[in-house]
Amino acid sequence: THETVQHEALGFELMRVEYLKEYNSEVALYRHKTTGAEVMSMANTDENKVFSVVFRTTPSDSTGVPHILEHSVLCGSRKYPVKEPFVELLKCSLNTFLNALTYTDKTCYPVASCNLQDFYILVDVYLDAVFYP
Repeated sequence: THETVQHEALGFELMRVEYLKEYNSEVALYRHKTTGAEVMSMANTDENKVFSVVFRTTPSDSTGVPHILEHSVLCGSRKYPVKEPFVELLKCSLNTFLNALTYTDKTCYPVASCNLQDFYILVDVYLDAVFYP
């Protein structure tokens, strides 16, 4: 549960905590005081650990720029300057889900693993890729 989670940390403040019966999960919503970025955390008994970073990518035309950027972002980063870290992760990770998805108004970079160490590696690679492509 989120009872032991700080109400403020790293510039984020806890906005609300709610139990969602349909997911058998306690959900906490945080908002960053400066940027307004939101973080949702779900606590439950599922052994699969899931993380996703999502960006609003509303296009101004139909050229497909958000989808092109989705693929470009996963082509190496500051911390992981290899040509295709995504492909390398697929080869050696214990992931249960690893992908990127572009919708009409947003782009998502989700990862999942039942192995905690593997999960943290996936999150680290994806966060570096999306914030430092």
